[in-house]
Amino acid sequence: MREVIFTVEYERGTDELMDLFIDNPDLHARSMEVHATTEAVWGIDKVVGPASVLNEYDDRLERIDSDSNRTGMCGVPVTEWQYETLSSNPESRKIYSLLREGDGPRSIPLVAAKHVGEGLIMRSERRGDQSRWHLLIEDSIGAMHDEIRDNLREELSLIVERLGEPPCLLEDSRVQTDLTPEQQSALEAALNHGYYEEPRQATVTEIADEVSIPSSTFQYRLNRAEAWLAEQFAADSMTVDIDAALDPADIEFIQ
Repeated sequence: MREVIFTVEYERGTDELMDLFIDNPDLHARSMEVHATTEAVWGIDKVVGPASVLNEYDDRLERIDSDSNRTGMCGVPVTEWQYETLSSNPESRKIYSLLREGDGPRSIPLVAAKHVGEGLIMRSERRGDQSRWHLLIEDSIGAMHDEIRDNLREELSLIVERLGEPPCLLEDSRVQTDLTPEQQSALEAALNHGYYEEPRQATVTEIADEVSIPSSTFQYRLNRAEAWLAEQFAADSMTVDIDAALDPADIEFIQ
């Protein structure tokens, strides 16, 4: 089997939720679970970003929930849309959603379910102007590709990548695959300004001023970069099961 990636690029103004990703490079969504039939797609997304952006994300989800004119990637009316925030903290949300579309051309996961059938495995992620769908495919994707491309809304464009191995679908879903450019720049700035020296040569506020970034944004990016480094160290050098890690906000204490 091989991994195929369908990347849909959005023009600004096409989708209210994707506009938030376009305007905020630190905002990133990735599926924890995603399933589809020819009739519906549902799953759980983990959305990570600065607190103020996540609050706006919450507001936009509420507006979408009440929008009776919402359409899918291929322009078909959405006949059912449900979502529930399963957990929330200042830096992330875990959100369950269910989507059904009306008769006509369907969005990528529904088309994939039609052509692949039972055993479909996929993952999704959103960042910037891109929504990416990773699919594990055994047979040819020709018919599925043609159906998606021919019916995609005019404001969207499609890029397809074919990979011989399925690295993204087999990797640990809890470990971020790479630092974003913004997180990498924050880490480099901290190192260059002696943030990790003893004694510390500069504070977060001072470094943020030097690189002309709001202090809260710089702190967030640095925190995410440090968390990524810690997870990589744990995965590579310690007998730590990353899958067993839990966000504190996800833990329910039972008396």
